[in-house]
Amino acid sequence: MQRSSAVKVGVLFVISLSLLVFVLIWLSGRSLVGGEQHTVLFKDVDGMREGAPVQIMGIRVGFVDRIQAVEVSDKYYVEVGFSINDATIEVPEGSKLAIEQSGIIGEKFLEITPPQLQEVSITTFSNPAKAIEAGLPVKFLYQEGLLSVGAVEKVDKHMDENLVRHKLFFRITRPGALLPRNPIYELVLDDNQEYFLRIISDEPVLTDMPDKDLIFTVENPLRIKRFLEIQLDSAEALTVTNEKISELLSDETIATLNNTLKNTEVMTARATEVLDSANALFQSAGHDLAKLVETSDMLAKNVTVVSENVNELIGDPKLKQDVVSIADSLESSSKALSDILDDPALKETLAATRDTSRDAAVLVAQLKKAATDEDLQQRLDSSITTLNDSLTKLSEVLGEVDTLMDEEDASLREMIQDTKETTENMKEFSEKLNGRFLLFRLLF
Repeated sequence: MQRSSAVKVGVLFVISLSLLVFVLIWLSGRSLVGGEQHTVLFKDVDGMREGAPVQIMGIRVGFVDRIQAVEVSDKYYVEVGFSINDATIEVPEGSKLAIEQSGIIGEKFLEITPPQLQEVSITTFSNPAKAIEAGLPVKFLYQEGLLSVGAVEKVDKHMDENLVRHKLFFRITRPGALLPRNPIYELVLDDNQEYFLRIISDEPVLTDMPDKDLIFTVENPLRIKRFLEIQLDSAEALTVTNEKISELLSDETIATLNNTLKNTEVMTARATEVLDSANALFQSAGHDLAKLVETSDMLAKNVTVVSENVNELIGDPKLKQDVVSIADSLESSSKALSDILDDPALKETLAATRDTSRDAAVLVAQLKKAATDEDLQQRLDSSITTLNDSLTKLSEVLGEVDTLMDEEDASLREMIQDTKETTENMKEFSEKLNGRFLLFRLLF
C-alpha cells in the first residue's frame, strides 16, 4: 500500500515536471523539434547572449543556440549559431543579419531582414538598342571586376517626347553585397549586346568582392562608444568648419564684399548704359544696315550669276577645244624652240656673238677712255674747227673759180666739179665725225 502511494506520487511528480517543462518551452517560444540551423560570423555581438530570440520583421522565429569566439585566417570573429524553429518560414537568399535591441535597455536579439525591392529611374532614347525589360541582371563594380548581385524584377516605362523614363525595380540577392552610400546607376551593354544595370560608387575607391561562401549579409553592431566617437569626430569637423566660416566672415571680408557689391552695381549701371547706347545705335543705323543687307543680297546674286557664267564657259566645248589647241601650239612651239636651241650652228652663232660683244665691250671701254681724255678732245675740236674753216674757204674759192671759168672747156669744168664734190664729201665727213665725237661726249 505504501509502495503504491509512492509510485503514484512519483508518477505525479514526473507528469508535473513534464508539464512545467512543456509550459516553459511553450512560453519561451522554443520548439521541441530542432529547426533549421545556421552559423554566421560577427566582429562584435554587443553583449548578445545565448538564448536570444531570432526575429524576421519583428516575428520571433527562433533562438540563438551558441556564441563563441573563433579565429579565421589570423583574424578573430564571434561565431553565432542560431536555429529557426518554424518550418514554414524560409529565409530568403541575401537576407541581412543585424543585432538589434528592444527599447533603450532591452534585451539584444538577432534580426533577419529580407532583401528589399529597390527603385531607380533611368532615362533613355525612345528607340534603345535592346529592349529594357524585367530580368535584367544587376551588377556591382568591385576591384576584381563586375559581379552579378541580383536582377530587375519590374520595369515601368513613361514616354516623354523623344525620351523614355524607365523606372526599374530591382532586388539585391547576393550575400555580402551592400549598396553604396551614393550609388550611380547606369544601363550598359555587355559583350553580347545585352543590357544590364551597373551600380558603382561615386567614391574612387573600390571594395573587394564578398566571399562566395556567405549565406547572409552581416551588419555588425555599432557600439555606443564608437557611436560617440563618430559624433565627436563630426562635432570637431563641424567646429573647424565654423571657424573657417568665421574667418571668411571677418570684418575685412565683409568690407571687401561690400566694395565688390558696390563695384558690381557700378559695372551693372555702366553695362546698362552701354546696352542703351548700342540699342540707340542699332535704331539709328537701321536704314544703313538694311541697305547693307540689300547690297549684300545683290552681291550674292551677282556672284551667283558670275558663277553660272563661269560654269557655262567651263562647259563650253568650243572653249575646251581652243584651250586644247593653245596647249598643243605651246607644246609644238616649245619643241621647236628646243630643236633650235639644240642646233650646232645656232650655238656657234651665239658663241661668235658673245665674242663680238666682248670685243665691242673692250672697244667701248677704250673709246670711253679716249673720250674722257681732255687734251685729246681739245686737239680734236681744234682740228675739226680748222678743217671746217679751210673747207669753207675752199668752197668759196671754187665757187668764184666756177663763175670765172664758165667759158673754159669741158675738161676743166669736170675737174672743178670733181674737186667740188670731193670738198662736199670731206665736209660731210667732217660733220659726221664731229657729231660722233659729240655723241661720245654725251655718253661718257
